[in-house]
Amino acid sequence: MLYETCARAEEILGLDVPDLDMEFRRALVVEKGGDRAYVHWETPTARLLPRLLAGRAVGPVFLADRRAAAAGRRAPALGDICPQTGRGRLSYPRAEYLFKQASKLHDPHGTGYTLHQLRVPPISRP
Repeated sequence: MLYETCARAEEILGLDVPDLDMEFRRALVVEKGGDRAYVHWETPTARLLPRLLAGRAVGPVFLADRRAAAAGRRAPALGDICPQTGRGRLSYPRAEYLFKQASKLHDPHGTGYTLHQLRVPPISRP
């Protein structure tokens, strides 16, 4: 979704399920500076989103792999917790870590790619 929309990771990670317009393959995001705009995706994302959502109608689109803390200073805001699963919204640092781990084999340097690199087209070499 990051690659297809060219949106910032924070914009995509901040999406809630009601923000998605599956019919028109778009989502309403809050851009840097607070403006709201639509991002559009293509067929690969359209095919994967229903599996990711698994019938959820509310809560964050992208979830952490563990349940969120219920109380204490590490407890997220209620809007950042999925009411069906109890899992919290996926954070930028965790998303970047997971992406780096998954992309290590494809990175010529062996360190993995950053989320920002999904937005920046590769430099074409003659």
